[in-house]
Amino acid sequence: MKVIFIIPYYGEFPNYFNLFLKTCGNNLGYEWLIFSENNGKYSYPDNVHYVEMTWQELRSLFQSKFDFEISLDSPYKLCDFKPTYGYVFERYIKDYDYWGYCDVDLLFGDLDVFIPFEKISKFDKVGHLGHMTLCRNNTEINRLFMSEFNGVLRYREVFMSNQAFIFDEWNGISINHIFLDKKKKVWMFADFFDIYPYDDNFKRVVRKIPERNETYGKDVIENKPSYASIEKGKAYQWQLEDERWVKKEVAYVHFQKRAMQVLVEKSADNIFCIPDQFVPLEGEDISKQYVKKVRLHCFFNKKKLKWKKKQITYWIIEKSSPIRQLFRCKQ
Repeated sequence: MKVIFIIPYYGEFPNYFNLFLKTCGNNLGYEWLIFSENNGKYSYPDNVHYVEMTWQELRSLFQSKFDFEISLDSPYKLCDFKPTYGYVFERYIKDYDYWGYCDVDLLFGDLDVFIPFEKISKFDKVGHLGHMTLCRNNTEINRLFMSEFNGVLRYREVFMSNQAFIFDEWNGISINHIFLDKKKKVWMFADFFDIYPYDDNFKRVVRKIPERNETYGKDVIENKPSYASIEKGKAYQWQLEDERWVKKEVAYVHFQKRAMQVLVEKSADNIFCIPDQFVPLEGEDISKQYVKKVRLHCFFNKKKLKWKKKQITYWIIEKSSPIRQLFRCKQ
């Protein structure tokens, strides 16, 4: 079986992109296809293929696949187009059994352990979130995003607007709702460490799967602080339990919306991931060194305070809007 992840990426790669590439190279059974105009000085492993393509060329390619004018004004809007990659890039993936998409703000562990080919082959779609998903490569599945859901052609609404709809996940009518509605086999894969972005400590966030008629699944945030590591091709989540660190293997670690300082060599085999740094992993006796740091973040948590401030500000604006509108109408 051949599997490939498709990544159109425009803008500067994360400063730990070389670490991302190394963890891709550790998974030789899988391949990656990167479209970008930002090659830089990177050492691409044999299973990572780079295609030089300007942003305008990419936009033209997407537009050529639709008979209506799409809105693709910024790279961020590509998130809504992820479910189309098997259709848009079909000439690049003819020889593959599965295609998918993933983010580059993550580090992979041993994918063979968590998504082995013999299990993948039983599903039409593996994963339900935008940071890593796979789809069976055939004409029906590659065009399934065009299907009606409750009489609505959602993809036209999404692709004609410059707003972000999170079509690749669960917001409103999403690609997941369509797959389930069409009775396709979906594996809600969740064996990864998705780090909650609005907390100084590393905390795992898990998306609760919505029911069929729900539009969005609730995010459940683990209370216990965690760290992570990459050790000789495997990824781990470390969690503090009773003053000691317990670790479990995961498929990958996702550092969403985090700026990370890189204090390791790009060829490092053993990396310890702490807020907000990659540092060398030196043995497993880390409790004394890092428990204090966890406690400090619990006492004074800048990211959490900043996020709460944004939430309160948004709530005040939303709740006061009808009152302000009433006063404007009277003037």
